[in-house]
Amino acid sequence: MRACMLLAVGLLASSANAAIYTDNTFDTFDNGLDNLDIASVDMSDDGVNLTIAVTTRGFQTWTKYMMYFDTAAGGTTSNAWSRPVDLNGREIEHYIGSWVDASSNNSQFVSWTGSAWNWGSEMYLTNSVSGNTVTWTVSLASLGVSAGQTIYFDIATSGGGNDPGVDHLSRSDAATPGWGSASVAGGFLGYTTVPAPGAIALLGLAGLAGRRRR
Repeated sequence: MRACMLLAVGLLASSANAAIYTDNTFDTFDNGLDNLDIASVDMSDDGVNLTIAVTTRGFQTWTKYMMYFDTAAGGTTSNAWSRPVDLNGREIEHYIGSWVDASSNNSQFVSWTGSAWNWGSEMYLTNSVSGNTVTWTVSLASLGVSAGQTIYFDIATSGGGNDPGVDHLSRSDAATPGWGSASVAGGFLGYTTVPAPGAIALLGLAGLAGRRRR
């Protein structure tokens, strides 16, 4: 019994989750734009906050980042920045648009109300930059996500103005033939948040019970 209790405590203490999504490099319409070429995305959560780290092949401060989140039924195929991006039929409920040429409040988090993007209640986040990697942290509650739920998402890089997504994490090939054409997303990726602490403990205890039976 004591061993069971110790294992449960250990599982509760390590309730965190992480996943790395890699993307082909040199897969944009202009491979000289290394700052727009996504190499990988690291997503992790601790049951309270979701952390997203996007690494590109190079880095420039004019890079824009666009994140699309499908966390519930319904939503919209548009995006809050009104960029020419085709989500390939996917409906989203939350959007983050971000830039790095400002030191703070450089990311806008906007949610869909059911009829429009709620610009009256947008949140401002601040990203952090380390080399070619830009990182954001947002609460799971703001995404309407609970423990153990799967978030479907895509992330794209872009320039200013009305530019499309130049590179989409969801695609291993070029998402657009050029600046003047809309980009098209691939199939959204899935990230499952860490289960509730009670569920983790129960899984550990079930594993112990199975070992004792064997």
